[in-house]
Amino acid sequence: SYGGAYSGYGGGYGSSSSKAAPGTSTGAVPGAPKSFAPPGNGLGAALPRPVGAAGAAGSTFTYPGLGGAGLGGMWPSAEQLVAAVPVRPYEFSSQPQKAAVGDRGSFEERSGLVAKPFAIAGREAEFFLLKSALSDNEVAELVTAGSKALSALISTGQARELDPTDGRPRFAVDLAEQGIYRSSLEHVLKPLVEGALLPYVRSKFGCPGAALSSALFRRYMPEERRFVPPHYEHGAFAVCVLGLQDPAAYTGGMFVQGSGRAFLDRKFLPLGRGDVCVHRYDLHHGVDVQEGSRVELLLIIKDSAQAAKAGTSPWYLKAAEAGEASAQYAWALSLLNQNDYLGARSWLDKACAQDYPEALYLQADWAWQPPAGTGFTADTAKALQLLRRAAELGHGRSQSRLGGMLAAGIKGRVQQDSWEGKRLLRLAFEQDEPDAGFHLGQALLQEGDRDGATKLLAACAKGHPRACFQIAEMYREGQYQFSKDVPASLRYTKWAAHQGDAQAMSNLGHLLVNGMGVVRDEAKAVRLFRHAAKLGAAEGMLNYGLALLRGSGGVKVDYQEALEWAQKSAAQGHTLAHQQLPMFFNAAKNPNPPARSLPRSEDELRRLGVKDLRDLLRAEGIDFSDCVEKSDLVARAAMHLLGEEEPWDPAPEHTLLVEPPKKTRAELLKQRQQAQTVSPASGGGANSGAGQQPPQQQREQPQQQQAQQQAQ
Repeated sequence: SYGGAYSGYGGGYGSSSSKAAPGTSTGAVPGAPKSFAPPGNGLGAALPRPVGAAGAAGSTFTYPGLGGAGLGGMWPSAEQLVAAVPVRPYEFSSQPQKAAVGDRGSFEERSGLVAKPFAIAGREAEFFLLKSALSDNEVAELVTAGSKALSALISTGQARELDPTDGRPRFAVDLAEQGIYRSSLEHVLKPLVEGALLPYVRSKFGCPGAALSSALFRRYMPEERRFVPPHYEHGAFAVCVLGLQDPAAYTGGMFVQGSGRAFLDRKFLPLGRGDVCVHRYDLHHGVDVQEGSRVELLLIIKDSAQAAKAGTSPWYLKAAEAGEASAQYAWALSLLNQNDYLGARSWLDKACAQDYPEALYLQADWAWQPPAGTGFTADTAKALQLLRRAAELGHGRSQSRLGGMLAAGIKGRVQQDSWEGKRLLRLAFEQDEPDAGFHLGQALLQEGDRDGATKLLAACAKGHPRACFQIAEMYREGQYQFSKDVPASLRYTKWAAHQGDAQAMSNLGHLLVNGMGVVRDEAKAVRLFRHAAKLGAAEGMLNYGLALLRGSGGVKVDYQEALEWAQKSAAQGHTLAHQQLPMFFNAAKNPNPPARSLPRSEDELRRLGVKDLRDLLRAEGIDFSDCVEKSDLVARAAMHLLGEEEPWDPAPEHTLLVEPPKKTRAELLKQRQQAQTVSPASGGGANSGAGQQPPQQQREQPQQQQAQQQAQ
């Protein structure tokens, strides 16, 4: 299937030209993939070629980075594996037409059809692409204002609400909610939506009452979100995706997919700057940014203003009553938004009776862990039965979840079956499921199969937080033929911490507090310990307790709270926390030391001198090395000491300061000897009556003096 995915139209998947006779072997497979790399990587000439059984002089396997004899002893990086699914553009079969877009006149319109997965054969979803519907000024203003608002939220730890598609941080900001625009962009969005896009949607889909529900500005950047799995927008009657960038700035983008075969059916839309893609709720689509950065604006449109305000989806009811399984599932989700679990469960039962995979998966999730306050009871046998049925139907998430359970086993609930678990995980991995790549990689590494590292790297390229954490540890420890690479370990640890991985936050704080590869910053480290402790990481709890015990990073000493965090860490089985509990108990017997009197207003800070401000910031463990003027010191002190929102560590806008490499004693002595040998020669030339030193010698003298001072 991989060979068919990359082959040309002459010989596709399952063609007779790619088959060999039983019992024979060929030197080259027709239609085999020529390059797994995105445009510009230049890896096409380094892919493996099959070797024939007869007359083969030796293997020509020269994939860069793979471990083994004569192959460099390193695994491919995540960047090399990021293009597992080829970036193939969608090819429109129909000719472009002219379409009226509200009060903006006519624009070029392209229409396409995509099959609906798990639907009745022959049913297809339609989407439309409007070329250059937005002016350059509108795009520039949307990008500028949206990026500013989103960066401000991300830098303070916000904009990380969980995406219902996969339960991971979405890195987005709402520019409109329940039909109400934000004041900062209302003058741009309202004319665009009310005057152009809404009239187009009403006319195209025959819905005169269509109204805007929400506007979501979203970005896809390194160390943040890179991938949105294929899904349906169940909560939208129609969706408008506004392209805000030139496609040359990134590889990938928005794609449509008519089945679970990601390597065969995934096609990327040519959404350029100022283009608009309009589709309904039945389009199976997603986003995969393999290189570069991308921003987009999503407009969610309901069929009426009442539905936009209430957050419901009444357009599904008629089709659900008519017996359509997908509509029954979507109507159940609409009832869930109104906290009507009983009504939602009844409609889910009807969809499950028709073997609709997404309904089976949601019912299995409820049977495994019932929602709080619903009164439902857990039923492990029912959950496994529903997951098994959905996996048999080819549902990728069900295959990934059930495979992960069977591969690892869950004490008291699921008996371990490694072979069946890995089989299901491989099926899900072929559907480009990041969770499957992570669980399969772990299972293979536990059995000593180093191919598990490549599976982890593939999941890491999709931004899977646990996979990023595991890869960071491999780079840090040099495991599984990974070279020890502190900057790479920091990058993946930071990526996992951004997505809310508690253990990664604690590890990143440990690196910062000890200055391991980065500039030492206790205040930033303690903030990470606090976040990790609140998320339930045992190491984060202990580290935050130690910070409270010692007053590190400018926190107020609190012996009692420190003991509480240490006890919570010990309750989770942390060995070091058990060993240090007596120290916490002895400290808790004493009263807390009196807190220092701190300024309570910005006026009090302004009354202090520069020296007093620096002493205050230094005592509180706050870094002020980048502050030049007194106003900078006042602003830094006000941000940390007056209860304002603290910056989230470490957003891409606030990069880690990597520590420069230190020279060894031998290198310093050699540099000093070179400086001493060069210095007399230059001095003799000056005393010989040359009159003026050559320009090259004049440039070398300051460098020599600097080298001598460094050696001393």
